[in-house]
Amino acid sequence: MAITNFQPEVWASTLLSVLEKSLVFAGPQCSNRNYEGEIANSGDTVHIVSVADPTISDYVKDTDLGDVETLTDADLTLLIDQAKSFNFQIDDIDMRQVKNGGALMTEAAQRAAFGLRDVADLYVAKKMRLAAGNPLGVIDATTATNVYDAFLVPAGVSLDEANVPTEGRFAVVSPAAYGKLQLDGRFVKVNESGSNSLRNGIIGEAAGFTIFKSNNAGAAARAIAVTVTVATTAKTLTAAAGTFTQGDVGLSVSGTRITGAAGLIVSVNADGTVATMGIEGATAGTSADIVLAGATKFGYAGSPIATSYAEQINKVEAYRPEKRFGDALKGLHLYGSKVTRASGLVVAAIKTA
Repeated sequence: MAITNFQPEVWASTLLSVLEKSLVFAGPQCSNRNYEGEIANSGDTVHIVSVADPTISDYVKDTDLGDVETLTDADLTLLIDQAKSFNFQIDDIDMRQVKNGGALMTEAAQRAAFGLRDVADLYVAKKMRLAAGNPLGVIDATTATNVYDAFLVPAGVSLDEANVPTEGRFAVVSPAAYGKLQLDGRFVKVNESGSNSLRNGIIGEAAGFTIFKSNNAGAAARAIAVTVTVATTAKTLTAAAGTFTQGDVGLSVSGTRITGAAGLIVSVNADGTVATMGIEGATAGTSADIVLAGATKFGYAGSPIATSYAEQINKVEAYRPEKRFGDALKGLHLYGSKVTRASGLVVAAIKTA
């Protein structure tokens, strides 16, 4: 296969198309592309300026208005800080000896696109899980109806109370939680849901949400090295080796140096580095390896207005390696994400078994 058969612009378009069709969390159904623009280099930033709401005051006729209010603005920064690449080659012998050698390069390029998709989707899922403004805690979904009753319905209420638009609301669950939904007649029966989209068994609608399933919705329970300090009412975990997320709220905690009755994580700061737990008997100022237990999968709900995502495959190049007989393809994927409206996201730890 001659190198002239490769068209980098076509490959870039093809790979972007595969990414667009495959993304869940970073896809347009869950994230907006309002600030994508032109991205040239890793490290580029998109500045998102917002203005505070004006104060609403009583008006009395024939009376002067109060002093003119000076509105403050805020500059949120969406940093294009993720740069991922691929670089592979197929030997001329392999290309010649298979029946359709050209298909090898096509399949490899598609696999590269799917690999980029998974990495980017996991990245956005973590962003959402860390910053969600409405954590629901742990939901026991071992009973089939609880995914609907304890996650979808309360998530809708939380979004309503936060004045989040009803149009375009989404929910993403793990395959295990999706399996529980399929046992719930309210979700499965087309005549009850009013949506024919349930027939395909992949995407459905329920409780005001379009439902997606994704393996990237799950996160295994993990050990985090922390320092435990004593507070008046609860213990604060600091100096975490990893980060906590809003999805950890409600999870139980155990550890090698935590004694007494283990309780639950009750809050997580926006940066994910500090968590507060309602536990007893922790030894102040000592290190402890804690394990978050009680659920390994998460559920997400919200509106695309909450999360911004920007991406571009900056370069796709076909070439002949200098010291090899073969055709090669390399590509670069630049992207970044920012939760700009935390109130538009809900996250919960969903226990299905």
